[in-house]
Amino acid sequence: MIASKSTRGTHKKIGLVVLGAMAALLAGCATGPVVRTRTALGANLVGAHTFAYVKRPGTDTGPYSSLTTQRLERDVTQQMQARGYSLAPAGERPDLLVDFRITRHDHLEGGGIAPMYAAGYWGPYGWGWGWPYGAGWGWGGGCCWGGYNDVRTVTTAALTITVINAPDRMAIWSGTTAAEVTSRVMDHPDVALDRAVTEIFAHYPVPRAQ
Repeated sequence: MIASKSTRGTHKKIGLVVLGAMAALLAGCATGPVVRTRTALGANLVGAHTFAYVKRPGTDTGPYSSLTTQRLERDVTQQMQARGYSLAPAGERPDLLVDFRITRHDHLEGGGIAPMYAAGYWGPYGWGWGWPYGAGWGWGGGCCWGGYNDVRTVTTAALTITVINAPDRMAIWSGTTAAEVTSRVMDHPDVALDRAVTEIFAHYPVPRAQ
């Protein structure tokens, strides 16, 4: 059977779309995670020699060192020592202090507003709002319309590592990276933390010692 000219044209368009999607996917993988950094004017990270951790980092919500804090201290200690810094002995004043903070953010992803019947008020779903029976079920003004078509709640977690000048307790550098909180991340949190710390320190102003 010989395909018609229109059929061949359609197949060609589909092939171009598929190739374009594959190229976009590969490009996204190649760019890697986004890391944002800030450095204070006049910061002297090269002249520092010792570091320690703040007494109560942002990753501790109770009167104890959380498992997350312990893992981050382990990872950051390795990264700092690889750059020539030494962990200050207990009781000795360090040149630098390090703090951690993890923030979570929920947002809706997807598209389409699907008509539905409901005995109540339905309308646009907003930032951080959702009907108790599922992500994307919004409420507000209007009636008999709702949004649930392929809409899901996505949670992202951002890790920020802040380096502080110990003498005046002023932040001099920070790095932040974020990732979607998936079941895999929840099942293997240490792996996710290790990767995030490595990604952030890849942008640290002082390179690893050769």
